[in-house]
Amino acid sequence: MELFETLDFEEQDLPLLTAVRAHGVAGRAWSINTDVGNLRSRLLTLQGYRCAYCQVPIDRDEVGHRELDHILPKSASSECTQAKGKSNAFGDRQHTFGYGQFTFEPYNLILTCKACNAFKKSFDPMRDRQGYVVSDDYPDGRQLLWFYPYSQRYSDHIERGDDWIYSKVTDEGDAVIRTCKLDKVAVLTIRFQGRALALASNAGNLRLALMALGTQVAMGNCSKTDAHIALVDALLLDEDQAIYYLNIVTNYLENGNFSDLEKIERLMAAALERAHVSPQVAADVIATVTH
Repeated sequence: MELFETLDFEEQDLPLLTAVRAHGVAGRAWSINTDVGNLRSRLLTLQGYRCAYCQVPIDRDEVGHRELDHILPKSASSECTQAKGKSNAFGDRQHTFGYGQFTFEPYNLILTCKACNAFKKSFDPMRDRQGYVVSDDYPDGRQLLWFYPYSQRYSDHIERGDDWIYSKVTDEGDAVIRTCKLDKVAVLTIRFQGRALALASNAGNLRLALMALGTQVAMGNCSKTDAHIALVDALLLDEDQAIYYLNIVTNYLENGNFSDLEKIERLMAAALERAHVSPQVAADVIATVTH
């Protein structure tokens, strides 16, 4: 699964965008109506089933797996004063007067994971909050201190390493990283290892857990470190076993052929017959089909 880069609505989407905007023209309160729900599903497809901010895969179109984020917050935050609402200091940006006129503006809506949306909260990314005059014209992406997915490329603003380490490329990328806490190792550990642990636990046995986690690693959806920790915690393997098994499966998924698949099947058969299979035993099992 490739990383999400940028969003580009197509001509076929124009009726949907018009239908969503009509709710704002009618002065309706924010709700996930049929039109908004259709837009959410369309965004899920256009974003390649990934969060726009952290790139974590969004597995299902269900509450708890995805959220619609208003890039410019739709409502005023509580306890927002004139001073804080007009301040451009980063620490004051959770205080906002809100931008109600863009509540149903499709170009102000983006799909995120639940964690990123929860951390973003009411963050106001308008670059100059002192001089901006409220109007019904949605601002150009360059007026935002934020990665704007409708006109910018993710990789031009945020670099994501193989082990899910995020680095800023621009100030706009830095704002996303800091606000969504992508620079907090402890937060990322909980987020990504929790995902891997859920996969391993739901699999129920070593065969399914290895294939599920190996696939996630091969697709770049989680790191090998997260996967092997999940195997240790969910299936009570020791660390050497987890690393050994995972390397075999990921090597097959990335470079494998039918002989590699046969090795895995022999290993899995042995593993299912024993409570624990040591790396040495696994190596012996694999050796029986190497010639």
